[in-house]
Amino acid sequence: GDSVNNTIVWVLAFAPIIAYFLEWVVAGALHGGNSFAAQFAMANSKYWFVSLGLNIALAFLDEKRLKIAGHDTAKFKGWVWIVPVYLYQRAQVTRQNLAYFIGWIGCFVLVLIS
Repeated sequence: GDSVNNTIVWVLAFAPIIAYFLEWVVAGALHGGNSFAAQFAMANSKYWFVSLGLNIALAFLDEKRLKIAGHDTAKFKGWVWIVPVYLYQRAQVTRQNLAYFIGWIGCFVLVLIS
């Protein structure tokens, strides 16, 4: 795991919170500053795809960087699009601890209860 740059995986670990703020930005922009409409859209999870897209894009980008660093990413078997599974498998392949996996779970739970 020493030869791997972990910058993207740490951004991915905090992606649920980052995406939640991006969803608010999208809601505000698409509702022309109408805060009631933006709050209603967020309460109904209208922009959930922003979070999904950010998480998957970061996971794919990180997987690509792992491959470039010489790790066998075939072991992931296409689980990159399910982020917690990917993070767990990444920690196993790179022989790193589960800190970013636990961080992602914690951020996800925070977003769920907010």
